[in-house]
This record gives sequence, structure tokens and C-alpha cells, in this order.
Amino acid sequence: MSIGDGREGKVRAGMVKGRLGGKLAGMSLPRQIVTIALWPLLEQIMSFICASTSLVLATGMGENEHMTTQIASGIGITGYVLWLGFLMQGAVGMGATAIVSRMTGARRFADANYTANQAAALGLLAGLLSALLMYATADFLVTSVLQLSDFSREVALRYMHTGCWVAIFSGVVFAINAALRGSGDTRTPFFIMVLVDGLNIIFSLVLVYGCGMFVEGLAVGLIGGMAVAAVVLLSILTVRSRRMKAATHGQPLDTYAGQQGERYIPPLYLEPASLLPNLREMYRILSIGLPQALEVGGIWLIQIYVLRIISSLGDAAVGAHNIAIRIESMSFLPGFAIGMAGATLVGQYLGTGSVRMALATIRRCVVYSVIFMGAMGVVFFLFPGFFGGIFAGNSAELLSEVVPVVQVFLIAEPFYAAMLIIKMCLRGAGYTRRVMLVSYGCMGFFRCICLLVWHSLWPETISLAGIWILFCIDMAVEYLILNHMLLRLRWARQRV
Repeated sequence: MSIGDGREGKVRAGMVKGRLGGKLAGMSLPRQIVTIALWPLLEQIMSFICASTSLVLATGMGENEHMTTQIASGIGITGYVLWLGFLMQGAVGMGATAIVSRMTGARRFADANYTANQAAALGLLAGLLSALLMYATADFLVTSVLQLSDFSREVALRYMHTGCWVAIFSGVVFAINAALRGSGDTRTPFFIMVLVDGLNIIFSLVLVYGCGMFVEGLAVGLIGGMAVAAVVLLSILTVRSRRMKAATHGQPLDTYAGQQGERYIPPLYLEPASLLPNLREMYRILSIGLPQALEVGGIWLIQIYVLRIISSLGDAAVGAHNIAIRIESMSFLPGFAIGMAGATLVGQYLGTGSVRMALATIRRCVVYSVIFMGAMGVVFFLFPGFFGGIFAGNSAELLSEVVPVVQVFLIAEPFYAAMLIIKMCLRGAGYTRRVMLVSYGCMGFFRCICLLVWHSLWPETISLAGIWILFCIDMAVEYLILNHMLLRLRWARQRV
């Protein structure tokens, strides 16, 4: 629906423009942002701890400095293969968040719940396809595209041939969590992801140290945590279904919700009849999410090209690049949480018909994110050796490569923070196609064309830190373009 659509006007009859229901009713905008962002922030912190533990366990397997460097390189590659596999799942999640948040804001709860169930079914299909895609492409990507040592290649393939099957379970978990966040429920996804990450750590520790498994232990730990979480999440939604049926006594969900007052928002729940595939509704979800999948897919191709250049610099550069990404992820823990809150609020405010509040939400979220991530950039600049040493293990070569890259974060963080928030919020409004084009244009120019020219004409001058400085220029230009798009307000008229 677009802003000002006549059909939407009927939906909003009797509603106050710009007023949200549920737990957000009556709150100031900053408090709404904090309320929604709190649980995603805690979730991101737990995910960071889990991913960092896996990396520390992996580098700890190295018997000497050279072996540690090769393991760090091999494990770093697996993240890019997993990224490829999760493209379709991301498309389902983005579509679910945009539609459910808009329907929740418009108090069309039955439609929101139906979309959530369709997203769960679509997530299962996307997960199965993702697993098959990762299994089929792992050998080609690791062996033919990237330039790795034999042992680094072995590490990557041994992990991926087992770990790719996690996608079957993550497809369901990610789709439902995305729908829950769109409805304003960020606490349930937090507990589910804590379960995923907590069990992942426990299983990995037992399998690696207790059973003596190599990197396959890390992969099995990942699958085990996600599988248990999927069962628990579906059980929660089933219990909710029984409670809602008992509460409504056969009334339509929207009628029952209307009787409870504007502060009431019914929880999303599992509805077997709504799980039956509806091609029209699935197309609706994917029509919003696919542009993001295409965007991320294009970004993935660009990053693979960049990684190919980095891999030509040696295993130490690949390992250091992976460690730098892990350290940088510490900075966007608050930024990503704020962005998720912004995306949810933007969708809900547009659902109530208030473009002014949607825009105010984005601006406020940008300010908060720049402050938090900018401060982290300063910390990284002052203590690069400390953060790099956490993951470098016994490899002085890795640490020497990581330190200058970490110091570059001082430049990158403010631009990355603003760009991240605007992108996430525009996607929350369903404005995914234009965001995709901006990403393609900027990254394609700076990370492909400029890097290609640099590598072709002056290959001896290329360094990992220099490549990251090129990333900073890319992010600054992307921010300027996205901010211009934001002020033009075309995103506020996007139909979902």
C-alpha cells in the first residue's frame, strides 16, 4: 500500500495518525527506539561471542604459527560461502519484516499473522535450496576462484561440506524471527538466538576438546544449536496458537484485537492452514525481499573478487582480513540493533500514515549509530594490537597484518554507521530496489573497477590496509547518495 492509498484510508478509520499501539503506545521516539533495539543488541552481542569463540577455537588448533595462519585463512573463507547460501533466506526475512511491520502499524493483525506463516513455509524451502547451493559450489569457490594454500583449502572444505546443512534449520528460524521483529516483538528472537549461540558454543567445545574433532566439530556445533532452536521456536508459536484460539472464541483476530483497545497487539502464532503455500503471498514477500537478495548477491560477487585479490597477497592477508571483519563487527553491534529498530518503526509509522514520524525515526537512529560506532572507531585506533591479539593466536604475522587495518576503522565507522542505518530503514519501508542500485553502483565502481585498475597497473603497491581505505571511500559516497534519496521521500510512497 502506498501512503494516501484509498484502501489504506479505510483501514485507518478511527486511528490516530502516527500513534503506535502495543507496548510502544504513548512512548517518546527515543524510548521506542531503545525498547525495540535492546533485545537485538543483546542478540548481536551473543552472536558476536559465539562467532568469536569459533574463530578462537579454530586458531587455537594450530600447532605452530604457520598452521595457525592457514587455519585462520581457511575458516575466513567459509564465511563467504555461508554468505552465498543465506541470500534466499535474507530475501524471505526482509519481505516478512516489511509486510508484517506495515500490517501491524495499520492494525491488520490477521494479515500480519498470515504473512508470518507464509514466510515460515517459504523459509524452509529457501533453507533447503541454500544448503544444496552451498554444498554444490563450495569446491569450485574454494579451489578454483580463490588462491589458497593446500591446507587452508582443506580446512575450508571440511567445514563447509558439513556446515552447509545448517541452512535447513536457519531458513525457518530466520524467517519467523524477521516476522516477529516486524510485529515489534524483538525479545523472542533474542532468546531464540541466545539458544542458538549458547548451544553452538557448548556443542563446539565438547566436540573439539572432548571428542577431538577438527573443524567439523565447529560445523556440527553450529547445526546442533540451530536445530534445537528451530524446534523450540515452533513449539512457542504452537503454544501461542492454542492460547489465541481459547481467547478469541472463534472471533476474527482483528475484531478481537479491536475489543482489547489500541494498546493491544496480538502475538504472532502458528496457524497450520496458513502454512499451506500461497503463491501470491509468497510472491508478495519475495517481491520486496528479492531486490535485497540481488543486492547482497551482487555484493557477494564483488567481495569474492576483492577476496581473490587479497588471497593473492598470501594466507596471512586472508586470515587478517577475516579477523579485521570480526573486530569491526564489534562496532556495528549497536548500529545493527538500532537499524533493526529503525526498520520496524519506519514500517509501523508508514502503516499509520505518518511520513513525518518515519523520517524522524531514521534521522534519530542515524545520530545514535554514528555516536556509538564512531566511539568504537576511536577505541580501535588507540588499541589495535589488543583487539587483533585476541584472534591472532600465536601468529605474529597475522597480528602485523591486522593492526593497520583496525586503525583504518577510525575513518570508516561514522560513514558505515550512517549508511547502515539508512539502508536498513529504507528496506523496512519496502524501498529495496533503489537501495540495491546504489550498492551495486558504488561498490562496483570502487571495489571492482578501481581495485582492478590498481591491481593491473601498480600491483606491488597493494596492501590489505590500502584495500580497506578504498572501502572507506566507497561507504562515504554511498552515504551521500542514500541521504539524498532519504530527503526526496519517494520511499514513503512505496507499496508493499
